[in-house]
Amino acid sequence: MKHYMIVFGTRPELIKMFPIIKECQKHAQRIKLTIVNTGQQKEMVDILLKEWKIQPQYDLGVMKDKQTLTNLTINMMRSLEPIMKAENPDLVIVHGDTTTAFVASLMAFYQQKKIAHIEAGLRTGNKNAPFPEEMNRQLVDRVADYYFVPTQSNKENLEKEGIQSVIKITGNTGIDTLRYLDLKRTIAKEQRQILVTLHRRELDVEKLKKICIVLIKIAKNYPDIVIKYPVHLNPKIKKVVCSLLANQSNIVLTAPLNYLAFQQEMMNSFLVITDSGGIQEEAPYYKVPVLVIREVTERQEAVTAGFLKLIGTNEQMLYKNVVTLLNNTDEYEAMRTVESPLPFGDGHAAKRIIKCLLQEI
Repeated sequence: MKHYMIVFGTRPELIKMFPIIKECQKHAQRIKLTIVNTGQQKEMVDILLKEWKIQPQYDLGVMKDKQTLTNLTINMMRSLEPIMKAENPDLVIVHGDTTTAFVASLMAFYQQKKIAHIEAGLRTGNKNAPFPEEMNRQLVDRVADYYFVPTQSNKENLEKEGIQSVIKITGNTGIDTLRYLDLKRTIAKEQRQILVTLHRRELDVEKLKKICIVLIKIAKNYPDIVIKYPVHLNPKIKKVVCSLLANQSNIVLTAPLNYLAFQQEMMNSFLVITDSGGIQEEAPYYKVPVLVIREVTERQEAVTAGFLKLIGTNEQMLYKNVVTLLNNTDEYEAMRTVESPLPFGDGHAAKRIIKCLLQEI
């Protein structure tokens, strides 16, 4: 029996590790599975753990009030090292680009354990965008042994960096989770809803204010449109958004939504405006166009396919593109019904990953 250790700490990690956990459980006679939750996003992760009936063997609770990235990294290292020594797994599986993924892979490397990186090879080419995720994923890829990439371009990124280990194109496990949910639209077909999420560190207060002013302009000029905005808990973001948008009748501000509720809102939406990375993968699955409030993206495949448009933080460009999609059916349908395979896979990535690992380890 092989001993695999899965480490996650944030909601996006758990969402994309969920299919891996389920696939490992299908092979319980061959795989001993140890699940570690670092608690990097405790409240949001706990909700999903309960919904999906997942019980980690370890729940580290590493987050402290007003904790810097340095302190978070140190606390996580101190917590993970004794667990890896005690459990002595054959393989440590990490996902993506979080501090949890970076620290878990580093601790596994120090213990000379094999490391599998799920969603490897994503790159923007700018170490500060997104920050600190771009460097986290590059650092994980320097110590990993097995690389499971969503797309061909991710594989090419790793090869350009001289990585010669096992690289498998599998699709993105996040699409596996969407396939598992199998959601259906729950609002009237004619209702046009715009879903907004903005939370990146790179988005400063002044830029956020300008974007909020654009949202007010859209809401006033198109009173039949509903703009739904789950507001991030970051105090700076919350203060700006609530002070500017709270009094517009067709802008609905909510607390952050749980995963299932958010997916339902995205499924129901006409358009998404976001700076999130994960949403750039998920919205194309629902055939919902996305305007990305970032200068660069590590999901260039979706831009090339036509599902996404990079807007940056230019408020004039944002307004122009929203108005075009609201008024021009042909342009909207061109983004929504791109005649190409979905860029991030068919929803069977986890099966491919575990099959490969069982052959290798």
